Amino acid sequence: MKKIIITSNTSWFVYNFFKASIIEFLKAGHKVYVIAPLDKFSIKIEKLGCIYHEIEIDRAGANVVSELKTFTGLYSCIKKINPDVVLNFTPKMNIYSTLVSRLQGVKVINSVAGLGSIFTEKGIKSSLGKMLLKLTQPLAHHVVFQNMEDWDIYLSNGLVNKLNSSRVYGIGLDLKSFPLHQSKDDQCVRFILVARMLKTKGVLQFVEAAEQVATFLIKRDTNAIDKVKLQFSLLGFVDEQNPQRISHEALSEIDKNSVVDYLGETDDVYSIVKEQDCVVLPSFYREGLPQCLIEACSMGKPIITTNNVGCRDTVDDGVNGYLVPPKGIEELANAMIEIIDMGHHNRLEMGRLGRAKAEEQFCHLKVSRHYLDLINTI
Repeated sequence: MKKIIITSNTSWFVYNFFKASIIEFLKAGHKVYVIAPLDKFSIKIEKLGCIYHEIEIDRAGANVVSELKTFTGLYSCIKKINPDVVLNFTPKMNIYSTLVSRLQGVKVINSVAGLGSIFTEKGIKSSLGKMLLKLTQPLAHHVVFQNMEDWDIYLSNGLVNKLNSSRVYGIGLDLKSFPLHQSKDDQCVRFILVARMLKTKGVLQFVEAAEQVATFLIKRDTNAIDKVKLQFSLLGFVDEQNPQRISHEALSEIDKNSVVDYLGETDDVYSIVKEQDCVVLPSFYREGLPQCLIEACSMGKPIITTNNVGCRDTVDDGVNGYLVPPKGIEELANAMIEIIDMGHHNRLEMGRLGRAKAEEQFCHLKVSRHYLDLINTI
């Protein structure tokens, strides 16, 4: 038995994205501790069988006092637990927890689930973030990536080497929890975007493209395909700490004044997405491997997403979905029209090929085994 610590900047992330692998860790007889801020998912983490420790993290800011409080809180927790290994998720934890753990002689595995704003934005915060990564990431015993582009950037910047790094396809998904489900053949084509409600997730581009699709179908010459009904939906929470958030007020305006409905947030994504005909994510953020798209593959839903880092790894263009340029509203609208025009049977076949991709690449058992092998060998 080994004592494993998992750190993240939210309990929500740990429970929703790494739960399946945590269950495998527990089955293997290991003791799992989670260090993350308190939210409504913290109690669910404990119910899995983990030992939860609360820590305060200012995800958006860089206030010296709050950052020092996070650092000392991490130091205290890790010292008290005295783990065999620490698994870190999210950039701030990759930096702070790596340094804290190495100061105490604890082995470290970092996970890079997208590069976020550090490598895409300019300014003092971005420069500081890069500097801290360069100081701390070479100290990690191993770093796991979710896409090749991020791995290449770390290699080219000297943050890792080939021997102490590897790649998995996403953070893993229990495919049994997201079984293949055929949508209804009722002449209504349903598109949904599932994500945190952030500008960088392409929410506003989705709304504009949906308007274009609805207008186009009204104007097009009348025939059987034009009798189709359309539904466009947004599903996800407002991340209040994120500067790219779309406010509740803005989402309410979208819900009232556009063809797109805002469904709010849910703890049961499957029950909503299973009835959809297509999952859309027009993200222009540096993703790791978007979990919503992995879930879409598992449920057998065609995907429209951007030919962008991370996103493109979930789609074989023209096979289980379509790739469009980031911020390409016209191309996004055209892809949605393609989904409509192909008909119900072809949408189901496209989704079936997505399910096959999920079974081949995205199963949590492959991801958890990768981490367990690292835990046992580093």
